[in-house]
Amino acid sequence: MTQIQQIRQQLTELRSQVNQGEIFQSLGDEVGKIIESVKKDRSTKVYLNDDESDFLDMIADLRSQLNDHELKAITNEELLALLGHIGSTNTAVRDQGVYFLFNDLLEDQVLTKKQMTQTFNYLLSDEVMFDHINERKNNGIFQRSFAVLLISSLLYGDRAGYFFLNKDMLSRLVDQIAIYIILETDTRGFIKRNGWAHAYTHIGNVLDELSQRDDLARSDKIFLMTVLIERYKRLETPLIFGEPQRISAYLSRLTQTNHLYSSYFLLQLKAWRSDMMSNYQPQSEGQWNTIFNNVRLMQAILINGNFDDEIVKYIASGQNFMS
Repeated sequence: MTQIQQIRQQLTELRSQVNQGEIFQSLGDEVGKIIESVKKDRSTKVYLNDDESDFLDMIADLRSQLNDHELKAITNEELLALLGHIGSTNTAVRDQGVYFLFNDLLEDQVLTKKQMTQTFNYLLSDEVMFDHINERKNNGIFQRSFAVLLISSLLYGDRAGYFFLNKDMLSRLVDQIAIYIILETDTRGFIKRNGWAHAYTHIGNVLDELSQRDDLARSDKIFLMTVLIERYKRLETPLIFGEPQRISAYLSRLTQTNHLYSSYFLLQLKAWRSDMMSNYQPQSEGQWNTIFNNVRLMQAILINGNFDDEIVKYIASGQNFMS
């Protein structure tokens, strides 16, 4: 059994227990055990498409038709070409190319519902979403992170009128994004000549979209929030490119939705502080990063201004912790 298969099995059992009301307060501890069992392999070569010049020509042609209001549909071959280049290390291809065009195609409703479903299934596949994820940081981050980013666009498109997602697809997304968060440890934001990786901002985008869905069970929203918090608190590299602000915005929206979420989030914060206080003897760069990642998130929550008073007061009461 591979590591991904093992984690999938463990998270499936936990999610089922949460949905059936068999586990609640100890959920964080159980998720934490899974995260702490994750092992990383050595990096291997990331293979990229070598047709970027032709691809950019295709992008330019589609963009021209779109701007002239002449683009009414794209072929499946063109769609697969777009998706096949989300892992490019060239920001002109990946970011200004695929991402910008894809969102404009959604906005102009050029894609069919069938193409939306095909895109969803492609992005959620293990081969794309977990590309090189078991390895130490390398260029595999671009395909993984931009798959998550495009999924957030699909979620918005579905909410805005495409209505292509069904219950089974949504459930699969919860499973896959939970595994992704457990395994993703590449926290790089802007990477020199290659542009944005920004995995944890993109995670925030997806979770924010899911928090707004009435067809997603409360237990699943609790489950995903827990997975994010437990992974976040163990990240040993810095989140310094706006990720804490994006995550605080997601947490703000969720906790305002229902008192259940704000009460549970406060429990998580108390457990987090307790863990930090009992282990407050950092001896390495990674350990210091876990502390300052926490500080940045707490500051982002205080600045946000849209959390319950009880949460704000609790966080404010611990601001002297690092002084």
